[in-house]
Amino acid sequence: MKTGKSGAQRLSGGENLSELGASIDPSLSSTLIRGIEILRCFNSSDLSLSNSEIARRLNLNRPTVSRLCKTLMHLGYLRRDDKDAFRLAPRLLALNYPVLSAMPWRHEVLHPMRELAQMCSGNCSLGVMSGDLFVHIETAGNPPGWPHVPDIGQTGPLHRSALGWSLLSMQRDAEFAIKIDELKSLYPEEFAAYSAKVNAGVARCRQEGFCVSYGDWRPNLVAAAAPLGRTADGLCVAIACGVPRYRADANYFETDLGPRLASASELIRSSGLFVLPNAERRGGQPNSDDAGARSSSHRDVTPARKTGRRDESA
Repeated sequence: MKTGKSGAQRLSGGENLSELGASIDPSLSSTLIRGIEILRCFNSSDLSLSNSEIARRLNLNRPTVSRLCKTLMHLGYLRRDDKDAFRLAPRLLALNYPVLSAMPWRHEVLHPMRELAQMCSGNCSLGVMSGDLFVHIETAGNPPGWPHVPDIGQTGPLHRSALGWSLLSMQRDAEFAIKIDELKSLYPEEFAAYSAKVNAGVARCRQEGFCVSYGDWRPNLVAAAAPLGRTADGLCVAIACGVPRYRADANYFETDLGPRLASASELIRSSGLFVLPNAERRGGQPNSDDAGARSSSHRDVTPARKTGRRDESA
């Protein structure tokens, strides 16, 4: 089995999903795996797929795919379009509601996210770790001409993104080693190419409170991210700001936006929504839970928008 950049599992050779399920754990339901893999075939570039295309991608015979798709249509998770191709159905969104409703703290973070998005004239996203990926659970900002607008439910790689590095920085000791081994196993070639950036990004988040990625996930974007911490139920949460690469100023990201994002994250943590265990302040000093110990500059979450940035490619 091969795993592509999107994190979706790709099958190689004569491997089919029944064999895959049995090879992982014989007690797993291969039929359920097949049904979920059909749903995962769809993405923003492939909004509709024919029966034969799904069969080709999953290395299944067409009658099997037809039966599975008919079942998913009966459940309301697939529909047919005017060309008789399959599309994801809106009812799938109902599965998201229980997940999102268990994250009421999203709404409390939304206001500073909007301020950060306005400050950098870009987009601000909130992400959580989920297996080998991050998942966007909140977004703010939608500037004109934006090449990529994150939306709730969108996923991305942990090992080649600022948001991913900031999430990895919250893993410690054995937990961190297990996660790195997982990524190495799923993405052997990619991880080998990005391992130095992973280590640097994680180390910077732990010591300076933020990291920056120059087109590692999406070539046309530059992003800064900062770890927020863990929720009461154990989710790792991070925040990121991004702008189109054509107008990204590296100096602005490194000396202005990044530190401000780290300060905003520290202020958000002071509300008690998130805990950053074994955290270090910038400069290597222990992190204090005493909000009064924070400098006044850490309270400046909404500075005036920076102007006069150079239009240089980062």
